[in-house]
Amino acid sequence: MQSTVDSEWNNTSLAPKSRSAKHIREYGWAFLFSLPALCFYVAIILIPLLVSVQLSMYDWDGMMPTMDFVGFANFTSLWSEPRFHMSLVRTFVWWVLHVLLAVGGGLVTALLVAQIGRGQSLFRTLSFLPHVLSLSVVGIIWAQLYHPKIGFINLTLKQFGLEALTRTWLGDTTLALPAISVASSWQAYGFYMVLFLAGLQSIDPQLYEAAVVDGAKPWQRFRYITLPSLRNTMTMVLSLAFIASLKGFGTVWAMTGGGPSNSTELVAVYVWRDAFQSSEIGRASAAALTLGVAVIVLTVLFNQWRDRKGD
Repeated sequence: MQSTVDSEWNNTSLAPKSRSAKHIREYGWAFLFSLPALCFYVAIILIPLLVSVQLSMYDWDGMMPTMDFVGFANFTSLWSEPRFHMSLVRTFVWWVLHVLLAVGGGLVTALLVAQIGRGQSLFRTLSFLPHVLSLSVVGIIWAQLYHPKIGFINLTLKQFGLEALTRTWLGDTTLALPAISVASSWQAYGFYMVLFLAGLQSIDPQLYEAAVVDGAKPWQRFRYITLPSLRNTMTMVLSLAFIASLKGFGTVWAMTGGGPSNSTELVAVYVWRDAFQSSEIGRASAAALTLGVAVIVLTVLFNQWRDRKGD
């Protein structure tokens, strides 16, 4: 009897230890397999981020062997500079134009392509083709299209007797930013089109059939079936568009370099100029961190608004 009790006691005491050892082995294998991704994250994202935070606290021109610690002086001087405020405003305008033109164009194109029966893959490929091009190449192409004398746009307007509408598109401080946004949106809309097409293909066709039987018009089917069904896709697309719109440096730099008169200077261009033209590494790092924090805050607020609206 005593030996039976001792055996049960030993089994009971060993059970938690065996479970703990099993959990340790499982977590150990999980950590081992995730270690390459963790090392990549630390090397590519975390370390540069910490270096940017460090540089934002110093006055350094990128060449001197010593750096002068200034604390938050870079941030205070940056936030009180009108030029930086205007770059933030232009970045916001750029984001709005990107959403309207690129996301809106991608949605409209996806709706049109989805109606094509034969040859849909061809139109989908042609629509996606601009996204394969780099932003610099897109900038060079559209800079030639906007050329005031030999550009295709002005020549076409003159051909149709609309010479009064010709403009120096990239030389006008009012038109330069929207003109570049059109070029950037042309490069990006194909990517959003593919995402919207994937969302449209997941909608049950019986919903549309039932709506047609009930006498729903096309715009009613779009409003009450298509848009609600694309809610998750729309959320992802808007999040991606928000992030992508803040990276307009390539197109802007290739087309205007931030001019004329700083009218196309986004925050990304501001950071590049401060870092590599003015040799203000600390201020450039402070500007980049400010933009990063703004992106994180706005993304969190957008996700919270989306969740509340979904509830």
